[in-house]
Amino acid sequence: MTRLTSALIPRLAAACLSVLLAACARPFDPAHEDIVLVVVDTLRADHLGVYGYARGTSPRLDGLAGRATVFDAAWSAAPWTLPSVMSIMTSRYPSSHRVENDGLKLADDVPTLAETLRKAGYATGGFVSHVYVSATFGFGRGFEVFDDFGLSQTGYRLEAGMEPAADRVTDAALAWLDRQGRRPVLLVVHYFDPHWPYAPPERYRALYPNAYAGPHDASYDSISKYQDPLVPIPEDYRRFLIDRYDGEIRFVDDQIGRLLDGIAAAGRAARTWVIVTADHGEEFKDHGSMGHGRRLYQEAVSVPLVIGRPPGRRAVKGTGSAAGSRSARAPKAGEAARVSVPAGGIDLFPTIAALAGVPPPAGLQGTSLVPLLRAGPADAGAAGGPGAADDAAPAAPGTGPAPDRPLVCETIRLNAHLKAVRRATLKLIQSMDENRTELYDLAADPLERQDLSAERPEERRALAQALFSQVDFLSGGWNVRWNSDGRKRNFQGQIRTSGIFRTIVPLFRDRGKYVLASANTLNFSDAGQAGASGLAFTIAPEDAQVDFYLLIDGRPLLDRIFLGGNEANPRVLPFALEGRPAMQAAFEKPPRADGRDLGYFIWHLRPAAADQEIVLDEEIRERLRSLGYIN
Repeated sequence: MTRLTSALIPRLAAACLSVLLAACARPFDPAHEDIVLVVVDTLRADHLGVYGYARGTSPRLDGLAGRATVFDAAWSAAPWTLPSVMSIMTSRYPSSHRVENDGLKLADDVPTLAETLRKAGYATGGFVSHVYVSATFGFGRGFEVFDDFGLSQTGYRLEAGMEPAADRVTDAALAWLDRQGRRPVLLVVHYFDPHWPYAPPERYRALYPNAYAGPHDASYDSISKYQDPLVPIPEDYRRFLIDRYDGEIRFVDDQIGRLLDGIAAAGRAARTWVIVTADHGEEFKDHGSMGHGRRLYQEAVSVPLVIGRPPGRRAVKGTGSAAGSRSARAPKAGEAARVSVPAGGIDLFPTIAALAGVPPPAGLQGTSLVPLLRAGPADAGAAGGPGAADDAAPAAPGTGPAPDRPLVCETIRLNAHLKAVRRATLKLIQSMDENRTELYDLAADPLERQDLSAERPEERRALAQALFSQVDFLSGGWNVRWNSDGRKRNFQGQIRTSGIFRTIVPLFRDRGKYVLASANTLNFSDAGQAGASGLAFTIAPEDAQVDFYLLIDGRPLLDRIFLGGNEANPRVLPFALEGRPAMQAAFEKPPRADGRDLGYFIWHLRPAAADQEIVLDEEIRERLRSLGYIN
């Protein structure tokens, strides 16, 4: 009996080992591939090799581009971190997700990318390096593990240095990844380093040596002296800052490389989509200013977007070419596929959902970019011969965003109320406070030196209307739009409130004249209007009574006044909207507000809920002041 037992022991051990190895080797879920989203703070696209920069700042990202789709016209939704990254995570513009400033967090009824994938069975991990991407504002929702390195904790000492360096963020992300077994993962990594103060590790400074010996350093206190567009910056100091900035980019690029190497070491490379982008760019006096957050020129809003397919996955046919048309061939091995169709941060949520095989929630404002990444099985087979389709991901529904789809960028931060819209190569910047526009043709004038507003008024008006059809204005405020039927019409009216008018924003530069006759009476007129115009306003208190008296060609046309989503008509003039029940009925935008139907269209934007309001502790606010985020 003893000899029999001894003989069985090796066999039993081998059997147990075989079972354990089989359990460890169980396959990944082929229906749900891994997604790694890297967001680099303050990263200009034109400071990367893949976008033509010659200083060697991004060898690892350039290498990833060899098996990637590179978007040459990617835009951020805002020129600063908080609203821009929130747009990435919600696929909504800032005026829609409403986290436009640091006094609000994301409302509970707005779904996030992490929540959507976690419900589908994904392991979700987030590792972020700045307070504006922390749990404080709702970024942690949907993540099983969300590490903001204590940035959102009360009592974090300013002198300890709040933002973790990129190597520390990479360490934490890879440690989490190693613990996920065979579960599909969504890994979100945010690197803050290229943001000022520009302080790369010493060996990265040495890559871009600079002999500047002037009185300033690379901190906000020094840089802020030159934020005023009217104050010139010494060229040697500007060059010094750019050298430090490039050193930061190279440091982060090495950390992206470490992340890619860690993915491969974990055995996940063959199933991982890697997406690298930025929240916004950075200004170095390109248009007079320094930093970001105050302007909407390309240096502040043009960002990299590189979507790398798993190694071994076939390059794809049908990618937009540099001219904006579909490419006739698949890129060669090691060659980036390039897309000139404009894309935005709002497109990443629906794109990632499609790559993950997860249905997106309703209400997203972005469009999946997957149809621009690779062809369907038939095309892949044709491009690569028999069996090539086996290497390609399944085709995605739809055709992706149209080349002339309007994309929006907006900010209400740092005493600037600016919105911009891009349609193909035309770009409009609208100053809401000054009711002033700038129009640029980015194909002919990529540096935005020649304002075409006066020369091309029809295109300016068309872009302005496209802008106002995409975004909302003034949280908790009212929108009044009027449309002609193509004939020159006269619109005029009076709006009165039992409270006071707090903010008034005309929506079209040369239309919608108004006069505030008193604190509670607003008169407007628009003579000879053949298109569309309007205004937005807020009142205090928000539930004060509002009375409208609206005329078209001097007549009270009640059947041409449409209120709210059901486009109800008032029965008399003036008509009143009093208290919250009546305002509740107007919270939906009238469906025809942006069409050519004659009439007035009125709706009310829902104010932020009380549970969205947050107050940052003074230590965090002091750190934000030192970074230039709070005046």
